[in-house]
Amino acid sequence: MTKRAQTIDEVYQFCNPDKPLPPDDKRYVDLTENRGVKQIAKTVTRRIKRSEADVRVKLLFTGHRGSGKTTELLRLQQELEDNQFFTIYMDVEEMLDLGSLSYLDVLVAMAKEVEAELARKKMPLSSELLNGIAQWFSERIVEESKCREMQGSLSAEAKAGSAIPFFAQFFASATASVKAGSSQRETIRTVLKRELNVFIDRLNLLLATAREKVQANGCRDIVLIVDGMEKMHYELNSDGVSTHTDLFIRHAEQLRAPQCHIIYTVPVSLAYNQNLGADFDDPLVLPMVRTDAAGIAKLTELVERRVDTQHVFAEPQLLELLVRASGGVVRDLMRLVRLAADTDADSITAADVNYALKTLRNEYDRLIRSDDLPILRRIQQEGRIQVQGGDEKAGRLLNLRLVLEYQNDDPQGERWAALHPAAAEIPWVKAALAAAAGDDAV
Repeated sequence: MTKRAQTIDEVYQFCNPDKPLPPDDKRYVDLTENRGVKQIAKTVTRRIKRSEADVRVKLLFTGHRGSGKTTELLRLQQELEDNQFFTIYMDVEEMLDLGSLSYLDVLVAMAKEVEAELARKKMPLSSELLNGIAQWFSERIVEESKCREMQGSLSAEAKAGSAIPFFAQFFASATASVKAGSSQRETIRTVLKRELNVFIDRLNLLLATAREKVQANGCRDIVLIVDGMEKMHYELNSDGVSTHTDLFIRHAEQLRAPQCHIIYTVPVSLAYNQNLGADFDDPLVLPMVRTDAAGIAKLTELVERRVDTQHVFAEPQLLELLVRASGGVVRDLMRLVRLAADTDADSITAADVNYALKTLRNEYDRLIRSDDLPILRRIQQEGRIQVQGGDEKAGRLLNLRLVLEYQNDDPQGERWAALHPAAAEIPWVKAALAAAAGDDAV
């Protein structure tokens, strides 16, 4: 049996909200029924297996930040590998700069990661192919003197016994420049934009060769999982278009261009103000866990698999208070447990739980603006998020988790929305919404 936290110190360690569970972790709790959706890993794997031989699945996966998407994607990776797919998981947050993310950055990172993963799995691609691609890239990106300097340095390393090929070195340098936001990033983007079709052709040559290699080694095909893109910075461009819309809608054709199965994560707000299915396959949305009796039981189990709750909590009902206050947001539940454990006592008391609830409430309080109240009022009254064209305010509330979406587990699968419990309990917000409800009743 997996070790559970027995002390307050261990509670803090075992309830890390920033650490997704690996696919074989015994602490995993299947929340599928409590979300009202089908199991993501099996659904996506089934779609890819059933696709025609010449068709590549291009899928968008979204949900509120903190809903557990990465944990589900890691289980998807395992499910795909169990079905003989060569799966490459890319964490864009680690690889690129989310404050300034371009589709060009993503394509460059793909090239780097495909080569690297095949090398890690002892399926190296031919040096002639790789160096040809890197040479084309370097001749256009790096000033000639710098290119010669890099090539000379790499040649010297090769003579000294370095096993890192020019391709790997060059693309590692390119992605590092993109992440660091150096002046070379703009050079890379400018050149690739000018010669985009040629670069995509070379990327697809790399992918085609990689597909042949993995199929020769008993795999069905390559699948790329591109995680973390939903965390990209949100702002309006000079033409009034958000960075989210610019990347996933305006440049959907470029994101679809790589010839392999791809799953991208996208910001949840896009599911409300854009027809994502127009450019990609039917998108998948991961709703929050409903906090009805069944959902509370599952979320309680989720904590109990990490923590010996009978030993750590002074009273059994205290954990349920944290579960309800989380709104079914797995990340917030882990944070609340951690906050409650921020004590010198030997167990979590009612005072500790109240401290955790107050801390989370204050965090959401800082995010709400007075001009958010009309939208919050409408959502509270209607139980739905109605985003009008260009309604950026509603998108902001979704991205900040001030408003959460749920889905019923019934034949209709009805969607509904509610304020995050922490937001709904902010005194001035609660009073304003109550006053508005009273005015409507008059």
